[in-house]
Amino acid sequence: MPTAAPDGGAGDDPTPDGPSDPDSPEESPDPASQAPESDASATAVPGEEEPDPEPVPPTPTPTPGPTEPLTGEPLTDPSIMNRPALAVKIGTSSVGRPQTGINQADVLIEVRVETITRLMAVFHSQDAVSLGPVRSARSSDADILANFGQPVYGHSGANPGVLREISQGQSAGKLYELRWDGLPNDYWRIADRVPPWNLYTTTSNIWDSAPSNLNAPEPLFEYRREGEALPSGAEPVPGVEIRYLGGTVAYFVWDAEAGGWARWQDGTPHVDMARHPNGTPNPDVAPVQVTSANVVVLQTRYTGSAACSYCPEAITVDPDGGVALVFTDGHMIRGRWSRPSANQPWQVTDNDGNPVRLTPGQTFIVLPGGDVLVMVRDFAEHLLKNR
Repeated sequence: MPTAAPDGGAGDDPTPDGPSDPDSPEESPDPASQAPESDASATAVPGEEEPDPEPVPPTPTPTPGPTEPLTGEPLTDPSIMNRPALAVKIGTSSVGRPQTGINQADVLIEVRVETITRLMAVFHSQDAVSLGPVRSARSSDADILANFGQPVYGHSGANPGVLREISQGQSAGKLYELRWDGLPNDYWRIADRVPPWNLYTTTSNIWDSAPSNLNAPEPLFEYRREGEALPSGAEPVPGVEIRYLGGTVAYFVWDAEAGGWARWQDGTPHVDMARHPNGTPNPDVAPVQVTSANVVVLQTRYTGSAACSYCPEAITVDPDGGVALVFTDGHMIRGRWSRPSANQPWQVTDNDGNPVRLTPGQTFIVLPGGDVLVMVRDFAEHLLKNR
């Protein structure tokens, strides 16, 4: 940055001495008075160096303040550290879109159910005044939720075998269940959707019903500080295509203007539609495309659920883990994930074995078990231009 020129030295005073007073009486010149006035700029002794200026201390690097555990963003409301994470199962099928409230989630996790996918929307730093459609639990859920300590878990029910697994997960400290039939006043049906895609809630209702002894979540990932560079192995990419076994196809495209990865599902922009707290549509707020700061792809093995013969179950506790692809700040970082036990969160490292550090903000975690394709730039630009 250019710096200002220093102030002028001796001789820069714009106000010269005025002339002598003509009315003053003349006096005989005094030889002493004829000596030149001392000049500070002329008193240097030849051969003697002037003293060095006082050194300017360096500006200290500010110490980062507390951050929100699931986004890495500055903590603005310390009171949230007294509450647990809240996870709610959200439908993604075409009859359930657009959803409401998912843009306020700290973390979104997409997992296979039958031939479609569902979202686990995890909240901690923000509330959603309206949230839905709330959908049913699956066998995959308890181990996924244990990444967040013991979060509160809201869902619309399940078959008896899965409900038993959720209850066992609660006994093991993996979650705390607050489903719709236990809180009949805190979930409701909206009029403009058909069942079962019409069940909605609000995060404040469920949090208010949770016990006070549940702890806040620990950080799931590490985050880069402002100005911190990406690792040397990060590759610039325009986007990624996710193909789930079962047929769901999702695109994430780097939107530099928004600073995140804009999402499409099954060929259409994936948007969040605003609703009032009672679930009625809010026409004063335009739908907003889901655009996450990070997309974390964890290639995941699926097996058949013991509680549901036609349901896939994601194996998210695995010491060997699998391939991880992290998309952040317009780049892709290749690595691996592992998770030795359910009481430990996912560990995501780059190919050099270093923890991958994300951009602060919302993270979208994808558990595909199918093909993951880096997108060509022309197609990414086409999607952004024509959404």
